[in-house]
Amino acid sequence: MIGDPRDDDQALGMLLAAAHYNARRALQDGLRPLGIETRHFAVLTALAQHEAISQRQLGQRLGLDKSTMVRILDELERLGLASRLRTEHDRRAYTIQLTPRGRERAHEADKIAAALGNDLFGWLDPAEREQLVASLTKIAEKTT
Repeated sequence: MIGDPRDDDQALGMLLAAAHYNARRALQDGLRPLGIETRHFAVLTALAQHEAISQRQLGQRLGLDKSTMVRILDELERLGLASRLRTEHDRRAYTIQLTPRGRERAHEADKIAAALGNDLFGWLDPAEREQLVASLTKIAEKTT
């Protein structure tokens, strides 16, 4: 039986998982009208921050393995949101960039994510937010 998350590690883990699931579902619901999914969001955001980046560098920055990165980029290309260009110095490598439509979608998605973030965390006072960030950072570092 699962106990109180204040003194039961299993219950605390399930609470963290539930919070993640609910936040991810809310983001997915917000992105759906744009025709993109949460797996596309991080890639679009990273590409919006970098004019052009190699496929390998993009995967490393996002912590995605090569096959996952390829699958997401294939989807973004089919949607007309990103394009791959062969690099001049290595014909096996690609530089990835957003299309104009992709840049627009990234901007729209960012506004949706910001509004969601405000809904999820805007009610925290600064000290609570700081403590949440510190705790989640420790958990993330401990689990990598």
